Amino acid sequence: MKLKHFALSLFLLMTVGRTKGQTIENGGWLFISHTQKISDKFDILADVQLRTADQYRYWQNLLARTALNYNLSKKHSMALGYAYLGGREKTDEGLEYSNENRIYQQYQFAFEHGRKEFSIRGRFEQRFVKEKELNFSQRARVFASIQAPIAANKDFSQGLYFKLQDELFLNVQHKEKVNGSIFDQNRPYAALGFRASKKLDFETGYLRWSQRESDGDFTRHIMQFVITTNF
Repeated sequence: MKLKHFALSLFLLMTVGRTKGQTIENGGWLFISHTQKISDKFDILADVQLRTADQYRYWQNLLARTALNYNLSKKHSMALGYAYLGGREKTDEGLEYSNENRIYQQYQFAFEHGRKEFSIRGRFEQRFVKEKELNFSQRARVFASIQAPIAANKDFSQGLYFKLQDELFLNVQHKEKVNGSIFDQNRPYAALGFRASKKLDFETGYLRWSQRESDGDFTRHIMQFVITTNF
């Protein structure tokens, strides 16, 4: 894939879902991601997210996710996984609780060009959302990212880096159970990070979370702190 085509695709993703008249909110996310190698062909993927809401006033969501990943080659992989999302929302009556269980399948193409690292991922989710009743829907997600060193050593095993990424979410079945729209979310993200080693990255950045809900469109300005490990 030519770099200019990759950059154009990422830019087009980042412009999706920008609408007028949105409700604006602020929040913060802590994101911990781990890849555990168990053989040349298989890895265990795991990540946890803690999310705040209402101008950082309370913890709103806990997301826990894991998967068995199969490496087709050094660049291509496929995974089958499960995710749990627990949430609470402030209402006039107090906090309302909900939970979601997901089964998902994904394909990822990850490659390097010089010292730059690129990733393209497609994910297909089966969602079981329990609020007042249990609803089933399916969603597709498309993700692209570039991670480039700013001040790092020759093999980029240590140093400062810049990351740019985006992810687009589309409802592909039973959209009436979600928000009545094919478009669900868009999450452009930019960050600065420090690579302590090939096995450990730290980064902090800004994520613009555009989401369509049944009662309107929301934009959330998210400050995110990420820890990524790979053993």
